[in-house]
Amino acid sequence: MADPVLLLWLEGPMQSWGTRSRWDVRDTGPEPTKSGVIGLIGCAMGLSRDDPALERLDRDLLFGVRVDRPGVFLTDYHTVTGYHRTAAGGFKRSGGTAKSLAKAQEHGESTIVSFRDYLHDAAFLVALAVKPEHRPGNRDLLGHLKERLQNPKWPLYLGRKACVPSRPIFDRLTDEYQNLEHALHQVPWAAPRSRKQRQALESAIDAPKLQAWLECPHGDYERQDSIRLNQLRFYDFRRCRHIEIDTKVLSRRVP
Repeated sequence: MADPVLLLWLEGPMQSWGTRSRWDVRDTGPEPTKSGVIGLIGCAMGLSRDDPALERLDRDLLFGVRVDRPGVFLTDYHTVTGYHRTAAGGFKRSGGTAKSLAKAQEHGESTIVSFRDYLHDAAFLVALAVKPEHRPGNRDLLGHLKERLQNPKWPLYLGRKACVPSRPIFDRLTDEYQNLEHALHQVPWAAPRSRKQRQALESAIDAPKLQAWLECPHGDYERQDSIRLNQLRFYDFRRCRHIEIDTKVLSRRVP
């Protein structure tokens, strides 16, 4: 019997999926991270950032992502003024740091210059399944996630609160595919929006290949995006493997 697979579409004007974001520099990876997608599901379920249920979701779910449209990298420049905490537990102030908020207020607010990266006009297919070793006791997990994603407790966004989706994130819960990898190979492709781009693809001799990543304990690649709750918000490692998908064999899902 085929394994149930939960399919999500992550598509919007702007997305940001940080992989090494610390303090003043907020990066984005080229595709959604597992921790970011688990966080999105946590929003739908109304889970706080430190809820142990997030770790359980990370442990129980197998994650795959396909890059249908890679988008364009953009960097935005921000300034943030206030009394900001330091890694040592103090506060930033104008011209230096202070051990207490009261001391910082004697010198005035500090201004942080921040650079934040985004993906513009990108589209991704995310596929989730319950890991075989965690299926006992989790038979209804994907069905529960489906209900929450269709009726989210909190607003859903694509990595950052300013990044709103342009279409419903939940696509469907299905058992028409043999497994997660089969779904990544068979779900219709979100082709480029521009008719000119689509015509160029149709006339090309070599069809483009979509890049995909599938969580796999014996994979060749290591990603630090597995949720582990801690004060510093450091993430654990997981292994995955890279897949290339020929668009010649995919049907197209034109927006």
